Parts: sequence; C-alpha cells; structure tokens
Amino acid sequence: MIATILGAVWQSPFLRKLVIGAAFLGGLFVLHQVDKAAAVRIARTGLVAKAELTAARAELQELKRRKTVADAVNRELQTEIEKATADAEATAQELEHHVSTVEDSCVVQPALVDRLRNR
Repeated sequence: MIATILGAVWQSPFLRKLVIGAAFLGGLFVLHQVDKAAAVRIARTGLVAKAELTAARAELQELKRRKTVADAVNRELQTEIEKATADAEATAQELEHHVSTVEDSCVVQPALVDRLRNR
C-alpha cells in the first residue's frame, strides 16, 4: 500500500517536485537549527574569552601598580636604612673619640658614683 502511494507520487511530476522541495526545505531547516546552535556556542565562547581577557588585563594593571608602589616603598626604606647606618657609624666614631680621650689614670670619685646610683 505504501509502495503504491510512493509509486504514484513519483509518477506525478508535480508531486515529485513537491516532495523534493519539501525535503530540501526540511534540510535547510535542520541545517539552520544546527548552525544556530553552533553560532550561539561560538558567540558564548567568544564572550567568555573576551571577559577573561579583560579580567586578566585588569589584574595585570593592578599588579603593575602594586609593583610600582612596592618599589617606591623599598627605595624609601633603603634610604632610611642608609641614614640609620650613617647615624650609627657617626655615633660609634663619637663614642670611640670620647673613649680615646679618657686617660687610663682617670678615676671616678666615690661620691659621684653614689650620686649616680641614687638616680
């Protein structure tokens, strides 16, 4: 029965063209659906990649800013260390100068020692 119907459809040029046209349009519809899903997937992937790139660039910019700040603070601390070292050396030289000016025969009187202890 189905073979008879299909045979009749293929015998008629109009019905044959109609079936071929319907099959063609159906194929285009399926292709459109598949292509639309692929286009959405590609667009989503592109948007995610763009967002990740933007985030990475912002992170890089923040890291560069932090490095600049850290370098400035390191330079300032290095300057402070150099000043402290120079002050320590100057104090050590001054102490050495004072120690070298006291003679070996120099003694402290007992009354002065008692006064210093009472402070």
